[in-house]
Order: sequence, then C-alpha cells, then structure tokens
Amino acid sequence: MPSLFSGFEYDIFISYRQNDNRSGWVTGFVRSLQEELGATIKDPVSIYFDENPYDGLLETHSVDKSLEGKLRCLILIPIISQTYCDLKSFAWQNEFLVFNKLTKQDQFGRDVKLGNGNVASRILPVRIHDLDTEDNTLLENELSGPLRSIEFIYKSSGVNRPLNVSDNPEKNLNKTLYRDQINKVANAIKEIVLSLKTHERMPSVKPPVTSGYEATSGVRKNILKASTAALLIALAAYFSYYFIFSKNHSVQKLDKSIAILPFENLSGDPSQDYFSDGIAEEILNALVQIKDLKVPGRTSSFQFKGKAVDLQEVGRKLKVSTVLEGSVRRQGNHIRITAQLISVEDGYHLWSQQFDRTVDDVIAIQEEIARTIVQKLRVTLLENENLDLGEGLTTNKQAYDAYLKGRFYWNRRQMKESEQFYKQAIGLDSTFASAYASLAEAYVVFPFFSNVGFPRQYMPMAKEVAEKAIHLNSSLAEPYAVLGYKNFLYDRNPEQAKKYFEKAIQLNPKSVTAHYWYGQFLSCYAPDSLIALDELHKALELDPLGAGTYNVLGIILRNYKRYDEAIESYKAAIEINPQNLNAYVGMGLCYLGLGQEDEALKAFREAAGQSRISGALARLVYFYVKEGKADQAKAIFTELMDKSKKEYVPKSNLAIAAFYLSQKDLAHELLKEAYEERDPFLVTGTNRHPIEFFSEPRNVELRKQLRFPKGR
Repeated sequence: MPSLFSGFEYDIFISYRQNDNRSGWVTGFVRSLQEELGATIKDPVSIYFDENPYDGLLETHSVDKSLEGKLRCLILIPIISQTYCDLKSFAWQNEFLVFNKLTKQDQFGRDVKLGNGNVASRILPVRIHDLDTEDNTLLENELSGPLRSIEFIYKSSGVNRPLNVSDNPEKNLNKTLYRDQINKVANAIKEIVLSLKTHERMPSVKPPVTSGYEATSGVRKNILKASTAALLIALAAYFSYYFIFSKNHSVQKLDKSIAILPFENLSGDPSQDYFSDGIAEEILNALVQIKDLKVPGRTSSFQFKGKAVDLQEVGRKLKVSTVLEGSVRRQGNHIRITAQLISVEDGYHLWSQQFDRTVDDVIAIQEEIARTIVQKLRVTLLENENLDLGEGLTTNKQAYDAYLKGRFYWNRRQMKESEQFYKQAIGLDSTFASAYASLAEAYVVFPFFSNVGFPRQYMPMAKEVAEKAIHLNSSLAEPYAVLGYKNFLYDRNPEQAKKYFEKAIQLNPKSVTAHYWYGQFLSCYAPDSLIALDELHKALELDPLGAGTYNVLGIILRNYKRYDEAIESYKAAIEINPQNLNAYVGMGLCYLGLGQEDEALKAFREAAGQSRISGALARLVYFYVKEGKADQAKAIFTELMDKSKKEYVPKSNLAIAAFYLSQKDLAHELLKEAYEERDPFLVTGTNRHPIEFFSEPRNVELRKQLRFPKGR
C-alpha cells in the first residue's frame, strides 16, 4: 500500500532491535497499532515493518539499499529499549540516524507545526524501558532536545520491562493501560498527518508590497566580540526577567521576536560606519541562530539605516515586538557602545545599558563571554537549544577589522572594494574561514555586476575560495550555497547543484541566500514544482524586506507566465529599492508577455535611464525597430558592442539585440559565444529571449544543451 503523500514510500517506518522482538512484543505492537489507526484515520495508513531486520553493522557489511528507499516515509517510530541506542546497531546507524538526516532535507522538515500551533517531531519514539543516563543523553543530543516519548513500560519493584496487553495497570507503578498508549500513538500520528496535508497546500504567491533595502547574504557564523557578547548577555537578562517575572501588561504580550537596527556611528568620522554596522550585524548573526527567536535578516533591519524610525512601522513591517537600537563611539583603542531595547507597541524602554571596552579586550575574552551568552539565553528562550558558534574564528583584530570593512562594502554592492578587504583579512589570518566564505560569495555574483568580471575569470575562483572555507570550517553554510550557485549557472550540473544547496540549507535553515538561490535554481530545473515558490517564501519569512528575493520570486512567476503576480513582486522590489534595475527589466518583460507594450517600454526606459544596463538596452532595440527608428536601434547595438570590448556584457543580451535588428546569423554566433563563455543570464534568463529566436533549429539545439527539463 503506497503512502498518503506522493514521493514517499511508506507512511510509517517501525525501527527496532531484533532482540526486542524475541517475545513478539514489537509484532504485537504493530498489529495493535494497525487496528487502532484504522479506527482513528479515515485514509488507510501504510506501515513498513520487517520482522527480521539486521541486528549488527560490521565493517564488512553494506547498507541495505532497499531499506534506504523504505526510509523515505512520513514518520519513524523507533522502539526505544535498553539496547536500541547502540552505536554498532544497524537500527541506530542506518534507520534512526539516517531518517533524522533525511527529514531535515525534505519538503516538510523533521519538526512540523500542528493545527493547534504546537510543534511535533516526525520521529515518534515509543519507549519500552527506562534508559541508562548515557543512552538518554545520546538520544537528546541527536534530537536536539529532551526525549519526548510514548511509554510502554511496566514498572514494579526491581522490574523494568515492556508493557503488555494483559498487564494490570493498578500493579504498574506507571499506571498505564496498553490500549490507551496505543491510542495515544495513533492520535499522535493523526495530528502529524493532518499537519503535513496542510503543509502541502500551494503557498500564496502574491507578495505583500512593503518597503526595505537590497537583499544581501544570509546568516553568517562570524566572530563574537566581547562588546557584542556583553550586549547579548544584557539582552538575555532582559528576556529572563521580563518574560518570567514582569507584570507590565505591554511586556506580557511580547513574543520572542527582535529586530536589530543598525547602530549609529557617533565617532564623528564617516569612515567608521563599517564598525558600527559590524557590531549590530554581529549581534544579529548570533541571535538569528536561535531557533525559537525570530530575528529578521540584515537586509530588512538595515533598511532603516539613517532614517527617522517609527517603531510601530518597524514592528509592522518586520513583524516583531521589540527593537534593539544603539550607538557606537570608537576612539583609538577605546569603544563605547550604548544600546536600548524598546517595545514597538508603546515605545516603552524595556532596558538600556552602556558598555566600555577596548579592542584588545574584545579579542582576548570573546570565547568566554560567548559561552556565557549561551547559558543566559538558554534560561528562557532556548531550553535545550545550542548556540553553535562554529570554528575557524580569528583572534587577529586587524583581520577582523578588515573583514568588517569587506562586509560593509559588500552590503553597499561596492564589489571591488569588498574583494580588497576580504583578501586583506585573509592575508592577515590565513585560517579565517568566514572571510574565505564571504569572498567566495562575492566572486560567484561578480558576473552579474557590470565593470566587475567575466564568468570564466571569477567562477573558478569562487569554487577555489569556497572549498578553502569548507576545509577550514565545514559547518559554514555559505560556501556550500556558493558551490551550488556555481554548479547551477556555470557548470550547468543540476544534480550537483541540488546537493550543494540542500547541504547549505541543512547546515543553516535560516540562510536567506541559500533559500533564494535554491528557489532560482528550482525555477529552471523543476519548473512544474511548487518547491521553487516555497523556497522563495522561506527566504521572505526570514528577511521580509529583501528586494533581491522579490526579484527572484518575480522571475519564477514569470517562468510560469503568471505575469500579473510577477509584476506585483517586481513592484514590491522597486518600492524597497527604487534603483532596482533588474526589477524594472523583469517588469518590462512581464508587460511584453501581457501584450502591454507601452508599459513595457516605460519599464525598459527607466532601467536604461538609471544605468545603461545591457538587458534594458537590448529590449529598447526592439521598440526602436518597431517604430521605424533604425538609426537609434543601431546606435544602441553599437553602444552594447563597444561596451563588450571594455567590460563584461552578457553575450545573450547582445544576441537579443542582433536578432531584433534581423542580423540572425550574428545573433546565432553571439548565442554560441554566450554558451561557451558560460553566460549566467543564458541559464537564468533564457525565457527573456524572443520565442521565435529559440524556435530556429540551430538555436533549439543550443537550448537543449543547457539541460533544462521538458516544459522549461
């Protein structure tokens, strides 16, 4: 019997040690559960249960490939006994651990939100023994939290065995009845199945129109300086006090959400902006790792930099209840940081503090204070959640300073300056993994910025630097996302790209960059799947004012020919960042798709007027040709060809312009050059080419070589 959900082998997988079924207890449990599920869930539920599983895994054994397929199921029920948590057992190594890993990568995730708002794991442990301390710890470490199980344990003086149907609950110290426990398991399964059905519904694709700033990279596991750590400790103290003890009515309604606004630079020197921005970003990057704390991404929070802030507007746009704002004054080796936490509902100052530190002290005590942060936050926010600070942290203050400058220029999209400071940071500390990761991220997008670089120059460099970052710190998500993007755009290897993107998201589910790059990839190589839209919505949940994410969402909707919705997405991106040239080009293409040429012309002229962007200029050729303005059309084409001799201009855009000028042979040659030079726009923007252009047989063949699936 197939699973209730397409793409899954079974609904339930029963995992157990063979020794625990010698008496037939597991077999009886499965039969009882099947009967109870039949009376609990309307649809038939499939269960995989092998009565003769492998019990040991030796070096000479190979993993059962058929079992790997069967683990593609909705729920794993491990029968937790005194022998189950054995590192040598097949059940532990190849069922429990493998399923736990697989669920973190599939479309549902391991932990699912139930209809009542609670969260449940797709691992549903059934415990038949009280466990030794080390076994309990092993399970909790793997589950990232306390063991929440349904108990089938019979206990009396000196007795610790599985509960049987015939056991008298009055003589059992646990007072549990076998039939009731079976019913609890069935109801738990029902709740999970219903929540997964809700999850499968098509996501809303019409984006809200808001305000914000250009999208940047996702979460980064960087260095925590002592000044940053001290602020986090104070924040933790605030949450501990107010969430538990405060009777103030406005505080009582606060949820676990906070926006970290950019800190004001009070040094009297604009060149120190990078440092005040860096301190705020460090706090954000540390807090965003906490699963139970909602922290909007840097792009959204830093949209308010340099503006008179209306806190209620911030709360509404970022969907947070509290805001941290502050200032930094740096003079020589001395740093003074002032910070205050404010309720967005009524502007009430919940907490404020001033910190005086020296740069030297920051580096010396960073690890000690960082660990203190974890302990403080665990009191109210984390429970058993760990704040993983990662490895590869620099102790070189000059390297860290250069790195902050690199981040500063990267966020301003001053690409060459960003590259310069990242390389300087690496030169000062050759083991600085985060600097390598950031440099790789810059290199992989260089071809998208004019006057920066050619794909054949920078894409291999992105791979080299990303692999170096992984070698230094394999827990960083960003280098894997970079490798995924390179395999997507440059190598045209969708299988490998998918693996890298999934690895990045597994390492950091809150990486905005990984989600929106993966969504862009899926829009090309899984055009009939809703997963692409889902990935973009995940990115927007993490960073609600990310203009770049709205751009990619517009591309995906445009690929589906959902032009009206795509236009709304592009408008949202433009409202966030009016200088968003790619959004104007994308919107113009949508208007062309709708046959609204006047609106399309306005959009292309707006983009070309702000910057002589090649995608807009190529489309203007079409309009000038149509209007009989041949000289103007040729002048634009000449401009594009001249630009291509001095800087990188995507050959695919030149091919479009040549085609509109009826120079079809030249257009074909330029298209071949685009393919040979690994033009990234040839992959992401193939649907920007005129339909009749790709209908020519010689161009159809080139398109096939891009390895798009049928229907793209």
